[in-house]
Amino acid sequence: MKIFGHISLIFLLAFSLLTGCEATRSFTSSISGSSDENLLAQVPAEEREEVKKAEFDLQVAQEKMSLAEMKTELASLQKKYADYEEDAADEYQKKAEVSVELAKLEAIDRAGLGEKQANIEDIADLKAEQLKIEANKIKIEAKRDTTGEKINDLRKQIEEQETKIINLEAAGVPEPEKADVMMTDEKPAEKGVSESATEKGAGEQEGQQ
Repeated sequence: MKIFGHISLIFLLAFSLLTGCEATRSFTSSISGSSDENLLAQVPAEEREEVKKAEFDLQVAQEKMSLAEMKTELASLQKKYADYEEDAADEYQKKAEVSVELAKLEAIDRAGLGEKQANIEDIADLKAEQLKIEANKIKIEAKRDTTGEKINDLRKQIEEQETKIINLEAAGVPEPEKADVMMTDEKPAEKGVSESATEKGAGEQEGQQ
């Protein structure tokens, strides 16, 4: 009986945990899906100021995230460019080393020293090695230069994105309602001017009489 009671208690605890997790998920889903644009549109404009500010902050955050991603990509490209530079320098050094050996062997051959047939074969091998190294170096330099162009383009994009963020933050939260109020205020002012002009004309007529 005790064993059965322990098993029942464990089962109830597990069920409670599962029920609690499911309730939490339901609550989270209800929060995430609680925003209804149709209902929000019925809220008075002055009551939506905080919503507009939150949306503006989100827009700024998204633009800054894009900027951060660009800078991360730039750092990756710069690392790749440096690696190509190192590889190209390594190939250049290899070619220089082969050139030294080739120059020595050609000098020996011109002096009539060593075995002629072996000299010819060794010189040919060294020249073939030179060509192989040069071809590899050219490919590496092409990749390096292409990466350099990507870096230049990305730097321009980063500058444009930084300017965009500066302008966005300087402009602040858009306030179309204030613009409408200003337009409404201008109309009575124009009417006042017309009335003043009418009164002035009437006064002039009385003066003439």
